[in-house]
Amino acid sequence: MGKKIKVLSIDGGGTRGLMPSTLLHCLENETGKSVTDLFDVIVGSATGGIIAAALAAGLSTFEIIDIYLNQASYILPQSRFRRIWNPVNLFAPKYPNKNLKQLLEEKFGVSTTLSDVHNRYGNKPIFLIASLDMSPTLATNEAPSFKIVIFNSINATQQSERLVDVAMRTSAAAVNLPLYQHYGEGGNYANDPGLIGLSFCLNTKKTYSDESLLPDNQLGLSADPMDIRLFSIGCGMDGGSFVAKDKIKDGQWGLIKWMGHLVNLVIDTNMVYSQYLLAEMLDEQRYLRINPYYKAEEAPSVLKNGKLRIDVHEKEQLEAIKAYAEFTFDKEKNRIMHFLEL
Repeated sequence: MGKKIKVLSIDGGGTRGLMPSTLLHCLENETGKSVTDLFDVIVGSATGGIIAAALAAGLSTFEIIDIYLNQASYILPQSRFRRIWNPVNLFAPKYPNKNLKQLLEEKFGVSTTLSDVHNRYGNKPIFLIASLDMSPTLATNEAPSFKIVIFNSINATQQSERLVDVAMRTSAAAVNLPLYQHYGEGGNYANDPGLIGLSFCLNTKKTYSDESLLPDNQLGLSADPMDIRLFSIGCGMDGGSFVAKDKIKDGQWGLIKWMGHLVNLVIDTNMVYSQYLLAEMLDEQRYLRINPYYKAEEAPSVLKNGKLRIDVHEKEQLEAIKAYAEFTFDKEKNRIMHFLEL
C-alpha cells in the first residue's frame, strides 16, 4: 500500500453549485484546514469546474458561497426584452455570458494562468477541469468530431491557459449560455466528473515530449486503487429524470413526449453511469457520494414543495439550499470525516 490519494470531485448543476460550495465550507470549518490542503486532486465539471477554478485561484469557500448566494441574478441576468424576442430560447441562449466573465475576471484575476496555479500549489492539489471542444483542430485524415479536453494544472502544454477561459469553457451550458471560444460545458459528457479524477489517479503512462510537470514525465499518478479515496459531491437532485411506470405505459413515445425528457436523458444518464462504474471499481471505503435529494422529507419546504430550476435565482430558494447543505453536512459529518480519515 502506498500513500493515500484523496480526490475531490464536484458535479455540475448551475447555481445549485451553492450546495457543494457550502458542504466544502462546512468541511473546512470542521477540520480547520482548507479544501486545497485536504485533497491531492480536485476535479470539476460545469459549475463544479467553476468551483475547482475558484479554489485554484485561491478563493476561500466563503467567497465561493457568496458568488452563488448573492451574485446568481447578476451572473444569469433575466431580461423581459430577451424573453420576448427569444421565447423558450429558440434563437439564442437563455442568458448572455458577459456578466459571468466579468465576475470571474474580477475574482480570479484577468491574467491568472494555469502556470500561476501550478506555481501556487505545485503538485498538490492537482486541478482537473472538464470541457468539450466543439470544433477542434483536426489532424490530417482525422474524422470530424468533438474532442474531450481536460484542463490540467500539471499539463505543461496548457500552462498559458487563462483560468477565466478554462472556467468559461467548462460552464458553457447548451441553451443556457453561449459557447465560449468554440467550447461547450464539461457536463455534456461528465456532469459527474469522478471518472476523470479516478482515471488520472490510475494513469501509468509517461510522455517523452515534456508534456507533464510530474516527476519522470508521468501523465497520471500511477496509483493503486486501494490507495484512492474519492469524495464526490453533487449539486442536489430533484428526481426530475424519473418517469413513473403509469406514464411510460407501452413506451410508444414520439418526439413530443421525448422533448420533455431529452435533457435529463443525456445529463442524468451519464451521471448514473459514472456513479455505477465508480462503485464497481471502488468499494465503499474508497468511494463516497454525497448528493442530497431536494424532495426528501427533511428538505426545506421551499425546495421540497416548489419548482427548483437548475438556474435558480430566487434568494429564498438559494438560502434554503445553503441551509440544506449545512443540515446535510451535520447529518453526514461522521461518515465524511471517517472516510477522509480526519
